[in-house]
Amino acid sequence: MFYAHAARTALSLSTRMNSCAKTLRPFQTIPPLSKIQKRIFSASLDPLEPILDVDALHRCLLNITPTMSDALTREGYYTTTHLLETSIIQRLRDQSIALRENGRFEQSWSERIINGIADRFLKEGVFACEPDGQDYYSAPDLIVYMSVLLQTLPEALSESSLPTADIQLSNAAFNAKLAVTSPGGSVYPMHIDNPEGLAAGDTRKLTCILYLNPSYQSCDGGELQLVAEKDKYINLTPEGGRLVVFWSDAIPHQVLPTAPNADSMDKSLDRYALTVWIPTDNVGSIHNPTSKFKDLA
Repeated sequence: MFYAHAARTALSLSTRMNSCAKTLRPFQTIPPLSKIQKRIFSASLDPLEPILDVDALHRCLLNITPTMSDALTREGYYTTTHLLETSIIQRLRDQSIALRENGRFEQSWSERIINGIADRFLKEGVFACEPDGQDYYSAPDLIVYMSVLLQTLPEALSESSLPTADIQLSNAAFNAKLAVTSPGGSVYPMHIDNPEGLAAGDTRKLTCILYLNPSYQSCDGGELQLVAEKDKYINLTPEGGRLVVFWSDAIPHQVLPTAPNADSMDKSLDRYALTVWIPTDNVGSIHNPTSKFKDLA
């Protein structure tokens, strides 16, 4: 069963933390199941048990892969709002809140390229952590979701019959960020996730964002705005269960003001998003000068 493999792999996700989200962490060897069980039952904590149906998620990802591959090739991005049930999204949000309450989040920052030089800046009202295997006992469904995504999408999108096959996505490494954007108008400025590419040793190719906001309403703002073509903007609501994937090295994007007229302390309007970056083994695909999206970056 895919479930058993995914659950074991979730525990094996590297526990080394990086201050910079572009640093990839290895997808490490799965420890023996007996050792995992020993760790669970000997832990001083009362660990949560994941309830996410990983076989169903695996099948869903496989089913949408052909459409995703076509959309990435034609438009540079793909989105669906039917990946996970609302109850699962609420559970993922609750586990994210628990991680924040446990002190796992810190002030978020990003980089922009100015005259060829990387400039780091803080994102006001935005806080984040990099979830991995060490968080399994307090946020098991988050970690299992990441594990299933990493085990499924790279191989599926590399299927020889699909137009994304030559990208050669890999699950040999990964990076993830769980971020919360506060109400009161917090934003992400326009940027590209992987602006420097090989010059900075960054092989991230595919950005995968899952939104954890099951009570989202259109007046809550915080839309993800993509630049899909020159002077063409696509606004996507961060409603709970929406999955968005796009090319990390090519598609500019920003987050519009989050609940701009609300109190910044209103936790019910916090905008949660879980991002997983998938790298490529084909380094020639990063900032490829023949890409139809090269002029956007």
